[in-house]
Amino acid sequence: MFLTLNIVVFKKFKVPKFTKYTCTQYPITHMNKMTKVILDEKLIIHFFQKSLGGVALSWYMRLDNTKIKRLKDLINAFVN
Repeated sequence: MFLTLNIVVFKKFKVPKFTKYTCTQYPITHMNKMTKVILDEKLIIHFFQKSLGGVALSWYMRLDNTKIKRLKDLINAFVN
């Protein structure tokens, strides 16, 4: 499931490697790591699912994508 549409990802772009978030660490810390490495808000939203594992990935797959318009919306949903 992708939360962003009409995004251009350059061929040379590679998603940075992150330790997958599995609900064992503080969610804000995970988001901070992502936002420091990927500077484009749409790219963070687009690739966010690749940084999740286990229960966190299951949560993401059930997320109502109509409520996520900006990175701030995703962060709030993730932290809550």
